[in-house]
Amino acid sequence: MRRALRSGSRREVVLTTAWAVLFAVLLALRVAFQRSAPAPPESLDWLRLGSVALLALLVVAAALGHRAPAVASVVLRVEQAAVFIAITRLLGLGAHPDPVRAEQVLLALLGVHCVGAIIVSDELSTGTPTWRKGLWVLALSFAALTASVLAR
Repeated sequence: MRRALRSGSRREVVLTTAWAVLFAVLLALRVAFQRSAPAPPESLDWLRLGSVALLALLVVAAALGHRAPAVASVVLRVEQAAVFIAITRLLGLGAHPDPVRAEQVLLALLGVHCVGAIIVSDELSTGTPTWRKGLWVLALSFAALTASVLAR
């Protein structure tokens, strides 16, 4: 493991694999808890609309990643800011500040997704094939996250 983390390309593979596994496990937990949880006391329409809008931005950024990497970089920063706003808003939902299990897992999913965006935007050089592939992975994973939010 240490040797794999020393070389740059293997380190990226290990980080990407770990991120994908963690994201998949959290997404499965989110769906399981969401099915068993009662309807939230507050409307989550803002989260649904924001998820769809952000998904559209990520897909456009991934599609333009080769031709306009600066646009993709800006979209990743917007995604990180939107995740921060969503997390703070989810923590304040309801009469009591403790979110239910489904929202707790959603908070973790948003955090993991934001870490993935930070890795793609900061660690990889702009315009490389790996960077563009990372954008598509982020867009696809956010599509799965959006599907779980829209499922209610």
